[in-house]
Amino acid sequence: MLRGLKSIPWRSMLKGLMLYVLPPAVCMMVFAQPIGDAVRASGSAAYWILLAAFGAVCLNWIAYALIRRKHPSLLVYTHGAACLLLVVIVESEALLNHRGPSSTLAVIGGCLALGALFMFSFQLASYHNKFAHSTAVVLWVIIGFAFAFMAYSVARDIEANIVSADTWITSVILVALIPAAFSRRILASFRAGAERRRATAVAEGRIVQMVGETRLDRDNDLVTDYYARVQYTVDGVDYETHADISKAAMRLYGRKAFTGREIPVYYEPENPAHAYTRRVDRRFLIQSRKNDPPEEENAENE
Repeated sequence: MLRGLKSIPWRSMLKGLMLYVLPPAVCMMVFAQPIGDAVRASGSAAYWILLAAFGAVCLNWIAYALIRRKHPSLLVYTHGAACLLLVVIVESEALLNHRGPSSTLAVIGGCLALGALFMFSFQLASYHNKFAHSTAVVLWVIIGFAFAFMAYSVARDIEANIVSADTWITSVILVALIPAAFSRRILASFRAGAERRRATAVAEGRIVQMVGETRLDRDNDLVTDYYARVQYTVDGVDYETHADISKAAMRLYGRKAFTGREIPVYYEPENPAHAYTRRVDRRFLIQSRKNDPPEEENAENE
């Protein structure tokens, strides 16, 4: 635990606190009274103010992308969602004892809070730090409790036959949370699918080496990942790609059972270096052995 705390970049976090947390907080303290007066005078002003805040956040994201020349990180998106949540909190406090869109603001605030927690937890999970991973798990537990409470509220409204607009909005949020939780895997699968659709040509490859790479997992335990080096030739030019291999197959058969085996390689005709192979596992080895010539024929050929 102490090692994880020491590895956290506290100086960068303090710098980020000064640059990204204090300015929005000071702005809200200065503009809290004008915002409160505006939303109490007109309920629609709450939406216009929130829309203006969203425009300012989008400008901040665009400026970040132009200055850094890269897409904003999840931490930057989390900061934007937190700023919008701060505006919603100020508006809700102003409408505490007044008529207005308080219920809608509560739903919007809940969405922003869950979105910020999601993005911040994913950012923490990307760090090679046990303390950050533990914090990410705590955030996922909080999100899970919020998800369960929202599901209970929807079920209670339906059972009591008091379905309202807020019930439908909460239901939409619950449905949207599922793809949001697996957004990275969904995007990765879409990208992999697009790459595989472009790989329309096939070449005969050969496994030349089984490689094992040892790394530290999130619990700082040693883990070995295996992959196969596959060589293939297109128009007289040699190329190389990697094939994933199951750990169970490696334990059962060992490296020698796979080395030298032929495997189909799918590549892009315009760029043969972009290629992929199917996963190397037990079924691949069984099928490959079926295609081997009989031992008698091998002896006659010799």
